[in-house]
Amino acid sequence: LGRPHRVEGVVVRGYMRGRALGFPTANLQTLPHTAIPADGIYAGVLSSTDPDGRETARWPAAISVGTNPTFDGRERTVEAYALGRDDLDLYGARVAVDFVARLRGQVRFDSVPELVEQMHQDAAAAAQALLGRAGG
Repeated sequence: LGRPHRVEGVVVRGYMRGRALGFPTANLQTLPHTAIPADGIYAGVLSSTDPDGRETARWPAAISVGTNPTFDGRERTVEAYALGRDDLDLYGARVAVDFVARLRGQVRFDSVPELVEQMHQDAAAAAQALLGRAGG
């Protein structure tokens, strides 16, 4: 492609588990038939956009694609955590997620503390993967 794959959508309320675990995520509601990467954890960029699709702000991000198997989820979601930004309120905002690097596949953890530990590792790995890259 010559550029990262981009998924666009509107931020909707999820179960707010990420916020409770210290990693508030922007849950994207995408259009039907949107090409979404394979389930897993990615490093990328989360951008807010205006109605014409122009970026208004951007943040390095850790992105989760999948069903949240640790919580027995069934619906496939795209969730982006703006690294180190626990203060963002993007509900209802138009956003885009650019997938820069795949970090790992989706895993079902035996406990929430195990998941949180891995989320810390994923955030650090995402930051490292984005070093020196545009938007990272």
